[in-house]
Amino acid sequence: MKSEIQKMHFKMPGKTIALVVLSFIFGLTNETVAQVGVLEKSYPISRKAKNGYLGGIETDKLKETVSMVYILPSTTKRKINYEIYTYDKELNLINTEKEEEAIEKARTRWTWFNFKGESFVTNSLSAGSDMVGKLVFRKKQTKGTWIWLTGSYYRNIKQLEKVKPKTEDDLKYTYVSAYEIERDSSVLVIAGKPQKKTHNEMQNFEIISCDNNVNLTTVDKVDFQYPQKIVFSAPLQDENEFVSNDDLPRDWIVIFAPSGLYKKEADPSPTNYTYLRISTTGKIVEKFTFNSPSNGWRVLGAYEKEKSVYVYGSAITKDPTKEYANDVFKNLPMVATTSASAQEKAEANNAGSGLLGGVSAIASIGSADMGKSQDAVDLPLDELKYTNVLVGKITNGKFDFLTAPNIDEFEAKQAKPIGQKKFIEFDGKKFVINGIEVASSGDIFINGQDFSTSKKGRIYKGVYMFQFDANGSLKRNYGVKLDQSSKAGFFNNAPLTADMYLTGSSLIESSDSKYLFWLLKEVKNIREESHTSAFSLTSSIKTTTWTPLFQYEYGNIKISDGELGDFKGFGDMEKKEYYLFPNTGSYQVNNYLFFFSETLRGDKILLSRIDLSELK
Repeated sequence: MKSEIQKMHFKMPGKTIALVVLSFIFGLTNETVAQVGVLEKSYPISRKAKNGYLGGIETDKLKETVSMVYILPSTTKRKINYEIYTYDKELNLINTEKEEEAIEKARTRWTWFNFKGESFVTNSLSAGSDMVGKLVFRKKQTKGTWIWLTGSYYRNIKQLEKVKPKTEDDLKYTYVSAYEIERDSSVLVIAGKPQKKTHNEMQNFEIISCDNNVNLTTVDKVDFQYPQKIVFSAPLQDENEFVSNDDLPRDWIVIFAPSGLYKKEADPSPTNYTYLRISTTGKIVEKFTFNSPSNGWRVLGAYEKEKSVYVYGSAITKDPTKEYANDVFKNLPMVATTSASAQEKAEANNAGSGLLGGVSAIASIGSADMGKSQDAVDLPLDELKYTNVLVGKITNGKFDFLTAPNIDEFEAKQAKPIGQKKFIEFDGKKFVINGIEVASSGDIFINGQDFSTSKKGRIYKGVYMFQFDANGSLKRNYGVKLDQSSKAGFFNNAPLTADMYLTGSSLIESSDSKYLFWLLKEVKNIREESHTSAFSLTSSIKTTTWTPLFQYEYGNIKISDGELGDFKGFGDMEKKEYYLFPNTGSYQVNNYLFFFSETLRGDKILLSRIDLSELK
């Protein structure tokens, strides 16, 4: 299995900007052994690199080393300064490297180095649905300012005026779904064209590519015998967790279900679903029809590994021979009706600035005439009570399996940490599914979390891990109780609290494949940051953001009998609190797993190493 998420990666909502003061390492101050198989060493850090950032972690399996690569600004525009600190498997500092290098060469050397200049401006389009379902476009301008402290761009996105396609004929489209390809400054749209006395717009769809000048080109078409409802639309997930879809666009996965809006013309089988895989240029590369185990499948993700695609989600199965998806979900939309994100829509209304994280209220903010974001669409769907969880594997254009265990089966196969007194109830109500992972044995793990609602928003609670065998049969339902009460208060007057953020999960196999190492990535603190950007020659804008700071807790699963050990945290042997460096996870080198954290003040770092061969 890979490093960090997807190893198992479960997405966290929203984008965060963390302004972290980093420095370089010089000298060992402390060494502890947190428990058997866990080694930790802490180092003080100098002030020299506080204007730079930790760019990435490089590993060498042959030498069994890890290197921290720090990037510093340079007085020469086309060059950067960098310093690399290399550690052996015992976490001893064995080498330092300090150089200046051309930016273009650095891009080639490090895939994570995404510097494109101190600033940029891009113009693109958002596609969406108006109040009556017609396809509409709006110009969008993105201004990016590079922040050396974070190694990322501060993006200011403005939704501008509506624009029309070049031809009158193109004005007649109805909106179905859209996918922005930021790299190509284009947007792909699935759309239909109404015809009198027909439901053509629900049966015959065009896949359209639209450029910045609103020139529409039909790239492909998909036709159905019966009216359809779109139930899933999203880019593929994969193992490249730290490479965004903006920089590396993935194929587009779309799933349709029969619509029962017009009963006399509906597909006789409400479970006759259709799967599409569409390339980033808009061409259909895979299409097939299948019989869904549920007539109310809410597909939540598609993850690709080793040339197979795993699809998963929750479902409400209700009279599947008569009821259609639109009946089950009471005609609620199931996919976004705009290509714009919730954050973009909030910023367009000057709302939500700085609320970078798990605030559910932000999802419903934005201009109604451009449709709802996926976050807004998900809010009422998350509140429903589900009867099943579905998981399937697609290889070579067909399902190897597609299973749908019901909620009663999950209750019968509950598991918990040894020291936890009670099981975490899973009743199908108010829960979210965050992601999927596949072990070398073929076992599948789906991660989720329970929540409650309050005046301030969602409060996330117990974490679930559903384990399926290689054929999709449910094996266990792990439930871990989280105690974030001590961290649930307001930090720096932040509008967010720690328990308003989803908890991420990662799984790593032991060297003998007998154990799974389960990492829970929890918000433990929130840091306030301010950033000032020039608005004009005479004015500027100060933006305040609250950045969640994460820590890992870890436990072991014995695969043979499902025994789950109690969870512990890194840095427990020291009085200082350590938080993960932004955009880092776990890094595997042979039998060792490495982690990198720092104190809140940035005056000390913690290197943690787990020997997977000693898991027991």
